[in-house]
Amino acid sequence: MTKFVDLHCHILPYVDDGAFRTKESERLLDMLYFQGARSICVTPHLRHRMFETPDEEILVQFDELQAYAAQRSYPVHLFLSREYHCDTRLQACLESGTVRPLGEGNSILIEFSQLHDFATILEWVARVRTNGYQPLIAHVERYPGLDGSLDRASELIQNGALLQMNASSVLGREGLRQARWSKKLLKESLIHVIASDAHDSMERPPLLDACHRYLRKKVGDAYADALMRDNPMQIISTTEKENNSHADN
Repeated sequence: MTKFVDLHCHILPYVDDGAFRTKESERLLDMLYFQGARSICVTPHLRHRMFETPDEEILVQFDELQAYAAQRSYPVHLFLSREYHCDTRLQACLESGTVRPLGEGNSILIEFSQLHDFATILEWVARVRTNGYQPLIAHVERYPGLDGSLDRASELIQNGALLQMNASSVLGREGLRQARWSKKLLKESLIHVIASDAHDSMERPPLLDACHRYLRKKVGDAYADALMRDNPMQIISTTEKENNSHADN
């Protein structure tokens, strides 16, 4: 079994729109573990006027999830980060030095709304980098601001961003448009990381094993492993990352 690294999931209960109770949180961790995840970054949303659970409350839930993993004797590494919406809350965190990177590296997971245009996305990439962090753009396949342009995706990478795609999009669970766009991005090797973005066990479950099997058939073993193991492992374990590490396959 390939040992996956999941850099984006919402499995902590009571903190955002993810797991809705403790049992669901434990069920999601069970699913991720038995699908092969061995390093997991839990990434509760931080978004102005929508998801503003304080770090102190999140830490309580994170400690309980770690205790559950220990109780089950899961050899899994859990890391606490956030999914930062690019707004005033992220700016405040950057200015105060309270950003939570992914794992032990210097990358942070950032997201945009449907209303962010491409110029604004580029501006935020530059702002995050200026503050000393590597931006990993969450579910890049969703944003109208890219307008389905491979050139724009390449420009993000050239400007220092890493690009993450959801397993559900790869598998066609997010609609035909996103499925087609995801295939184009993968065909051109413009994605660095595939993550679960799991929220619950039914509607938005982790699909890591199914996604990896699909990717092996479509893009080959080397790129599939890079997307779901090698690249994300590099992101969480070092501050020196190459933007084009996926291109070695």
